[in-house]
Amino acid sequence: MKLIEAINLFSEYLITEKNYSRNTVMSYISDLNDLYSFIARRINSSNPRILIGYIDELTLKEFIASYITDNNYRYSKRTISRKISTLKSFYRFLNKKKIYANNPSSSLIFPKLNKNLPQTIGACEINRLFDSDFFSDDIWGIRDRAIIELLYSSGIRSSELINLTTDRINLSDCIIKVTGKGRKERLIPIGVSASRAIADYLVERDKYFIKRKINYDANIVFNSKHGGKVYPALLNRITNKYLARISEIRKKSPHILRHSFATHMLDRGADIRAIKDLLGHSSISTTQVYTHVSVDRLKSVYKKTHPKSTD
Repeated sequence: MKLIEAINLFSEYLITEKNYSRNTVMSYISDLNDLYSFIARRINSSNPRILIGYIDELTLKEFIASYITDNNYRYSKRTISRKISTLKSFYRFLNKKKIYANNPSSSLIFPKLNKNLPQTIGACEINRLFDSDFFSDDIWGIRDRAIIELLYSSGIRSSELINLTTDRINLSDCIIKVTGKGRKERLIPIGVSASRAIADYLVERDKYFIKRKINYDANIVFNSKHGGKVYPALLNRITNKYLARISEIRKKSPHILRHSFATHMLDRGADIRAIKDLLGHSSISTTQVYTHVSVDRLKSVYKKTHPKSTD
């Protein structure tokens, strides 16, 4: 089978069987297209007939090595790790579907990654934001408050908030249902404050658009000024606007509130397995990064407060 045909089958598999998002599938296919281009350049052909059997272990190692020059990484270690992960997933698919029996990717070794602990905002700073008058009393200030409240109260991802629909929220029971990665659904409890903020926003939203006779998507929870759903760039602007009032951390994205949610839950004694389920992680190893944040925080408090900490 030709490599390009195998890539197309893999793409279809990721969409139909794995239920991966469009962006995730594009990331996988981009890495495999890079492999195709690498081989094409090596055999000096713009339209090569590359068969799967042509690609051996050495070819894959040379492909990965092309991203490293004189022991210096031309690309980040995370990018290289992702490409290796793509190759391993691709060959597992070929083996599973009995398209190809060999697996030349099995000997590829992931580069050792530096542990980047997630940045968080302290609970006191978060409370100061909600107790402040930073949010205006108009429809957009009410919406922004509901967004920030929900992100911190639930720890959901940006995409999960953007696509949240009114039929998936139960504000009286303080429960929402979201669709996460791999189209996996999960129920998440939210705080009374977040539930109240969303309810207030929905009432004002309907009044706003109906009064102005603006067509809007009433099925979506959070709308932009034009009536459609909020979008990633807008969500980033909203979180940056308000988090800048209470924190000096460099990145003030919605993900910071997700990190803060998990860390504060863990600090207050929540079971890490419960946090894993709330965040929608497929593996607990992904969630365990928050234990390092808490341990570092404990060490910092100990050094600042214990009289014998520097002895």
